[in-house]
Amino acid sequence: MKEFGITVYIAEHGSIDMYLLQQVVQHAMSCKSNKRCLLYRDINGRLYNLTLNNGCSGLAGTWKSLLLSFSGIQALVALTVLSRAFGCSNVGDALLKPGYISLILGLILYEEISHVWLNIAMFVRGVPSVGAYTLLSIFDSDWPRKAVVFLLAITSAMDEGSSTQRYCTLVGIGLAMMLLAANLGSRAWYFMKWKPLSCCGGTLLAPIVSLFVAALVGLIFPYIGFNKIQAGGKAAVQLVIINTIIVAGLFVISDLDVIQHFLIKGSDSCNQDNVNITLGIWFAMTSITSIFAAKNIAVVSNDDQLEEEGEDDNDQLLVEDHTSPCGYKIPNFPDHPVDPIYFGSKGCDCFSLQFEVLIGLMISIGVGFFVVSTSMYDYIGAIGS
Repeated sequence: MKEFGITVYIAEHGSIDMYLLQQVVQHAMSCKSNKRCLLYRDINGRLYNLTLNNGCSGLAGTWKSLLLSFSGIQALVALTVLSRAFGCSNVGDALLKPGYISLILGLILYEEISHVWLNIAMFVRGVPSVGAYTLLSIFDSDWPRKAVVFLLAITSAMDEGSSTQRYCTLVGIGLAMMLLAANLGSRAWYFMKWKPLSCCGGTLLAPIVSLFVAALVGLIFPYIGFNKIQAGGKAAVQLVIINTIIVAGLFVISDLDVIQHFLIKGSDSCNQDNVNITLGIWFAMTSITSIFAAKNIAVVSNDDQLEEEGEDDNDQLLVEDHTSPCGYKIPNFPDHPVDPIYFGSKGCDCFSLQFEVLIGLMISIGVGFFVVSTSMYDYIGAIGS
């Protein structure tokens, strides 16, 4: 395999654990070549593709479908229109509608706001596969999207017009705008073929720093995160110009009170001059940066694409597979699926299993008694009276 420039990681029988898998992923992220695979050698010396059996294949399918249905123009229109809420931040007569905004984000803009951590991991940090992401990430669900929608939903139940509701709504809108920008930025990072961001290693700060970097890239090159921008050349430049006109036009239309009233009650008392000036400068700057970035995207002709596909078909030493921690596997080898949950914590070594069961029973009874006792005082008082 070395003759073909393929990096092979081999896990021996009895040596597989979470530390080994994470070390392989970290090394694969730092490896310049994407030709790599992870093999398992059993006690008899037979080789298998080491894959993950933790549901990452389903997550990979969902992620790929969201990449296809992602609408850059919807994300950018939402990003700009939501900014109008900050023009009413100091107007007491203007009432924001967080419940309505949460419905729009959770239902209409589901694809544009979903799986921010996964997009950043795959496109910005250079994680080799969705399976590798499940090994590194502490999040098993799409918590950023859920947190934003939940924050706006509970804000709608607060006292209408209160300062607390206003500030919580603005925080939720700001976080939603960050997620939209981060998704656009991570896609732009991938389409511009930038090198992975090597920052903070495998620490907990890595996804947080990458989130802010991706959001910044999304604010500087928003149109590069659109679908079909990878066509490059004149087609990409025309795409930027057309979408700039569309997004700017829709933003101007959103300045009408009849439109703003859907998001902000009493919007006619708001002063949107600062928002219009800021966004006008931003439209001009981002269209310029996106045009120059789109101009530098290489154009791949149909003949070159067919030639590359032909080479891949004739010599498939490796095939892409998101259940592999390395992102690729050898098609002619059988799989050896493992579930990382069995490599997790084995419990405290200080106590035996029987002792922990005893402690668990005592805690369970104590919790139940405490919950019941919270109502016993009122219950006894009612009987006494």
